Amino acid sequence: MRKAPPPMSRLFLSVIVFSAAANSMAEVFTYEANVFPEQAGWDISQIFCDPGLSLEEDGRFVVDVDLCKGDPPPGGQGATYRRTLDEHIGSEALFFEWRLQTNADRSELPWGGGGAFAVADDFGVRYTFFIARDEAVLNRDNLLPIIHVDIEPEQFHTHRLELYGDELYIWSIDGEVVDSGIPEGFLPVFNPRTSWRTRSVWLPNTTQWDYIRYGTIPAGGSGDFNSDAVLDVDDFYFFQECRTNSGPATDAGPGCRWADMDQDSDVDAHDFALFQLAFTATE
Repeated sequence: MRKAPPPMSRLFLSVIVFSAAANSMAEVFTYEANVFPEQAGWDISQIFCDPGLSLEEDGRFVVDVDLCKGDPPPGGQGATYRRTLDEHIGSEALFFEWRLQTNADRSELPWGGGGAFAVADDFGVRYTFFIARDEAVLNRDNLLPIIHVDIEPEQFHTHRLELYGDELYIWSIDGEVVDSGIPEGFLPVFNPRTSWRTRSVWLPNTTQWDYIRYGTIPAGGSGDFNSDAVLDVDDFYFFQECRTNSGPATDAGPGCRWADMDQDSDVDAHDFALFQLAFTATE
């Protein structure tokens, strides 16, 4: 679960609370699950059979799904959301990061149940992740090996996909690389999009979405989360999150390399001091 960032100043805190809801910031889009997805720029792809949709005060979008009344399985309630990635066509360094917790049984996964996150385009390149309470699966193509990863049951886990053109993809969970390789092709090219959903096939489940973020991979040590060449309060919110989750002598992980401003692999007080020096005040 995401912890509240440590205070820096009253001004920072007032702006951070505002910016944490849902933002399109330069080269990065963030959904912090403080509002319903359709209020934050997501298109509703499908709401099927009246699932339970709710928000928690600490910033989580909760989806409760069960079987549809009167209809036998397989197939039950579901909620699917999507966004176009047209603004990133041709980008050679993209990340997609999402944090969730689910109690879905792994028996749901072969049928597309539980939590799911996907990135694809019409040239046939895709990355589809299926997530249960104790397992995560990556299917890039039915003709390629399907990757299965055991995860700690019913905990929040941070998944991150990094795409480097047609040269490399990297999938990490909680900062640890679990799969990587050469992509089938460049993505995004034509009609690219990202989507995510929660679904019940045989059994009910509850999936809690903590956040979804994607965009240009920020330069290591830059302090510039949204790659807009300005260090401001938008970057500070995510910097403090990295500082809280990393700390002295703790590896920053792939999602926080940008906040490691002294390039010593962690995010600590030394990096904070450098961030303060580089901070650009807003008018």
